[in-house]
Amino acid sequence: MSGALPTLAEAPTEASLRRKRLRISVPLTLGIIITVFFLVCAIVPGWIAPYDPLSFDYSNLQVGPSWIHLLGTDNFGRDELSRIIWAAQVDIQIALFCTIPPLIVGTIIGSLVGYYGGIADMIFGRVVDLVVTFPFMVLVIAIVAVLGPGLVNVYIAVSAVGWVFYARLVRSEIMVLRQADFAAAGRVMGYSDLRIIFRHLLPNALIAVVVYWMTDMALDILLGSSLGYLGLGAQPPTAEWGVLVSDGKNFMDTSWWMSVFPGIAIVLCGTGLSLLGDGVADLLAVKR
Repeated sequence: MSGALPTLAEAPTEASLRRKRLRISVPLTLGIIITVFFLVCAIVPGWIAPYDPLSFDYSNLQVGPSWIHLLGTDNFGRDELSRIIWAAQVDIQIALFCTIPPLIVGTIIGSLVGYYGGIADMIFGRVVDLVVTFPFMVLVIAIVAVLGPGLVNVYIAVSAVGWVFYARLVRSEIMVLRQADFAAAGRVMGYSDLRIIFRHLLPNALIAVVVYWMTDMALDILLGSSLGYLGLGAQPPTAEWGVLVSDGKNFMDTSWWMSVFPGIAIVLCGTGLSLLGDGVADLLAVKR
């Protein structure tokens, strides 16, 4: 009978629906491919780059894209593709060192403040108000201007401000979870506060933190490139995408590839991390 309802054997089970949801989506696949590509460029750039990124070639100054130099050369004859590949090492380093310290510090502080509340929560609220009053970029530039240009000072400046956003996110999650039944059961069973916080509450709050962390890495790559463009981040002759864009800004009329291709690399890497973060969020939500 054509209009008959499916039998119990034909009806999708919860396990089959779960497996279907756990399948890797197309955006997540693209995010993994793009992110892995840039990670490989960062880990073993010498295996991929066809030329030395610092080698001058005065016989090939500002040569356009060709079979010999796929992305052209800059005003010193350096191969643009090689410099972009080696720059991935610096920019991935920026993404990690600008996010991991704030992630750790912010997660710990946010967990404690969200669980205990009281005067600690009041003090934390004033710190948040102070930080969010000023644009993030302005605060970072001000700190780097005081400390001096360089990657280490960029890491210090971003970490000094960035932990607040992780702490605020974790605090809000912990404040909701501490009212859950399993948290109350832990207190009844005599578990210590630290065990309840870090073994029972925090793992359930990590989905939002992981997603924000991957998005933050994409934003910090853009931030690091912006500081490099302004001369406050990586310093020449170090190959860094923002520095490469800055090097080519005066030659846009004659050598557009010097700025365009590093800019495309920034966009691609940021897009890959964003897609990866969204896909991981979906997988973690299904598993939970």
